[in-house]
Amino acid sequence: MDNNIKIKIDEIMEEICKIPDLNAKVDILTYMEQQAGFQLWQLEEDFRVDQNMKNI
Repeated sequence: MDNNIKIKIDEIMEEICKIPDLNAKVDILTYMEQQAGFQLWQLEEDFRVDQNMKNI
């Protein structure tokens, strides 16, 4: 993993830990999980398309 990305993720997590409202933390982490899931889905789809193009 790119070290700069890891640093940014760690910084975001530190900011989230500072939030005192538990409901806000849950909302933020749920949003992050949804966004990560969507990004993963897009990458998997791009990978499938790339593999299909190689098989043609």
